[in-house]
Amino acid sequence: MRPDVGLCSECRHARTVTTPRSTFWRCELSKTDPRFPRHPRLPVLACAGYEVGEPRASAGRERGPGEDPE
Repeated sequence: MRPDVGLCSECRHARTVTTPRSTFWRCELSKTDPRFPRHPRLPVLACAGYEVGEPRASAGRERGPGEDPE
């Protein structure tokens, strides 16, 4: 576990979004459950949605509503 990230570094619902300047951690549970913030404040030390697994990575910026995938 990465101490600077916390539980998200080992959660199957986490996704990293990398831009040229930063890396953001996103919670995929936020898409269907308002209890989970899209970008949680790190480090996450406790989370009701935590499930052990590998976080997914994606490159580039996040698309806004109505934008088509490239």
